[in-house]
Amino acid sequence: MQNRLQTPYSGSVRLPFIHMNAFCCGLIAGCLSLLFWPQIPPFNGVWLLLCLPLLCCLRYWFFAGLLLSTVCALGAVQQHQDLSRHLLQAAPVWLSGHISSMVQPGRDYSRLQFQLETPPYQGYSVRLGWSQAPELLGQGQRWQLQLRCKRVRPPANPGSAPVEANAYVLGILASCQVRQALLLESGMAQRQLLYNSWQQRFGDWPGFALITALTLGERPFSSELWLGLQASALGHLISISGFHIGLLFGWLVLLSNWLALVPGGQGLRRFGPWLALAAACYYSVLAGLAIPTLRAVLALALGVLLWALRRRLSPSQAWLRLCGLLLLLQPLWVLSLSFWLTLTAVALLLLLVWRYPLPRGNLAAKLGWAVRFQCWMTLLMAVPTLLFFHGVAPLALVSNLLFVPWCSLLLIPWLFLAVLIDLLGPAHWLWHWQLADLLTQPLLHWLLFTASTEHWWLLPAQTVSSVLALLVLMVLLCFGWQRRRALAFALVLLMPALSAGRFAQPQTALHLLDVGQGTALLVQQGRRGLLYDVGPRYGDFSATEAYVLPYLHYQGIQQLDYLVLSHADADHTGNYQQVLQAYPDAALMADFPAGPAQESCLGLPARWGEARLNSFRAERDPASNDGSCWLRLDWYGWSFLATGDSGQAVELQYLAQQPGRVHVLLLGHHGSNSSSGLEFLTQLSPLLALNSAGALNHYVHPHPAVRARLALLQIPLVDTGQLGAIELRYSAGQIDIWPYRQRLWPLWLRNSPATNASMGITAETAE
Repeated sequence: MQNRLQTPYSGSVRLPFIHMNAFCCGLIAGCLSLLFWPQIPPFNGVWLLLCLPLLCCLRYWFFAGLLLSTVCALGAVQQHQDLSRHLLQAAPVWLSGHISSMVQPGRDYSRLQFQLETPPYQGYSVRLGWSQAPELLGQGQRWQLQLRCKRVRPPANPGSAPVEANAYVLGILASCQVRQALLLESGMAQRQLLYNSWQQRFGDWPGFALITALTLGERPFSSELWLGLQASALGHLISISGFHIGLLFGWLVLLSNWLALVPGGQGLRRFGPWLALAAACYYSVLAGLAIPTLRAVLALALGVLLWALRRRLSPSQAWLRLCGLLLLLQPLWVLSLSFWLTLTAVALLLLLVWRYPLPRGNLAAKLGWAVRFQCWMTLLMAVPTLLFFHGVAPLALVSNLLFVPWCSLLLIPWLFLAVLIDLLGPAHWLWHWQLADLLTQPLLHWLLFTASTEHWWLLPAQTVSSVLALLVLMVLLCFGWQRRRALAFALVLLMPALSAGRFAQPQTALHLLDVGQGTALLVQQGRRGLLYDVGPRYGDFSATEAYVLPYLHYQGIQQLDYLVLSHADADHTGNYQQVLQAYPDAALMADFPAGPAQESCLGLPARWGEARLNSFRAERDPASNDGSCWLRLDWYGWSFLATGDSGQAVELQYLAQQPGRVHVLLLGHHGSNSSSGLEFLTQLSPLLALNSAGALNHYVHPHPAVRARLALLQIPLVDTGQLGAIELRYSAGQIDIWPYRQRLWPLWLRNSPATNASMGITAETAE
């Protein structure tokens, strides 16, 4: 009995760990439940009182954590929604605050973030659109602005970033336009001053974008560099997060241990971790105090506190406490993909360090351990990448083996030192930045190389269950078998999944993309596609680059046969040159000056794969709305018609030349009252009307008169502004209609529960 009481994990010594583990599991479960609530119930502060009895009862620690985190999460969501609703209902209102995002001189300011200081919105932010912003604008300046706001309702397409969910994570209440402005304080944050200074001194250097990304967290990347980051799977090296914060902390702790060996420096061993933590906090502030850096600092603070208290935890205990602490501080982080990627990476790191500890042998043994460790880490992280982003970079292993050591041992430490020299040394010194630019060149050339190749495999057919099963099996192999055998079996398991996703032929479908106030229509047959319009372009923003090209890659379009531009308006032509660069073999079909090798839209073939094509254009100015190119598509017994921006006079002309029924109609001119006349709708008698318009657009599209005509004729309407991207899957007997917003997570971000996630038109309905 005496020996049993002396066991370190028995009796009363063990109970606190069990209670804390259960409590943290309850916290995680409660926050995860936020994803499954169909609606957010009314929240009352009295709910918190329900947690007190459970918190005081040692038998129900899991349920105490579950109830506490659920109440906190629901309360945070409802507070966000109430404040957002209050702000939107107000007339143009004057609000005070400061600019919390970096401003790149000469760039479009539509993505500025403004943190509010006016009650009751303190601590929350809005996105700013500032059409005539002053030139001397920067992060940290305090302004009083008159704003007109609307909901955060960006275009929603499969594979795009979850902007609406991220608005809750970042505390963004609305998207606002600046009408009037009054400067309160002109002083800028140190981060903005450093960026402006560096841009003037060496902004034209090749490595400037990587230098600013790795030091200030600002990424003025070209589209080519963004593609390179995706294809090389090196985004974790560029985004300032736990890797950089932990690297700085580790180097400073190591330096303090070395200095502790010097006579008189013994105190550094005791205070070294605290000094390193302070430096990590300063670096996170310099990098903009982004959420990933904040999470990293909190994790380091927990580790330093446990070290100071001389408490040792197992990997599972450390992970549970870290996850529970983060979600207790901010339960809405559960909505962030980066949060779960970070926690997955931390869990894998802890497991790998526990399963394969660093050998105490010579340098060769340690290098071999590092290579094997990186191989396992890359393979295991490929599974959550498949789960969250439906794709994987085959060059990830090579990229990480080459550039994780390069950045960890050379580039990032030197950049830390270069920033310190820049803060303390003369302003005219450039030698430290010249060396930094030289050190970025291998990484820069690798990113440009991977961007020029197709080294990103998208696997839209990959299911959640298969990915999770693959992760569990790989972890079992990793920690249950010998390392070489486990590595071989992991590769054997991964390759069929990658090959199946890469070479599987998707079904025939028609996709109406959500590009805001514009049009982009993709007709898909396997890996081949026909694209009708490419979305809008306004100033520096291009929907072609932001939505259309990623969607084409997401759907696995390897060959684009035709690019049809209906007419010359910017909300239809976008940056079509980028599409031609990505698909150089595509035939450009347009009737206005668009390119040297273009053809008339009337030259479309009568047959394209399984589809019959028919084009029409009135004898009007091809650059005008009424000169739009029409496209009719017939396949599997179904017909579809797109009319561009043509008005009602052209619609009557079309009926005179080509009468007949159409099953699916894309409303003309985004649902404007100038199109979709009653006679036109009556004669076509479509079973379904589609519309492409921006959410909450100031044109009020689709127009109430058009809605009334559709209601009179009992024609259902599906609008991208309300339901996001719309996919029509064709077969011989049915059309399945899949609005993307009805598949969003969490459930309460979807539209009305009465709207089904999928609808359908059968052959019997058509008859």
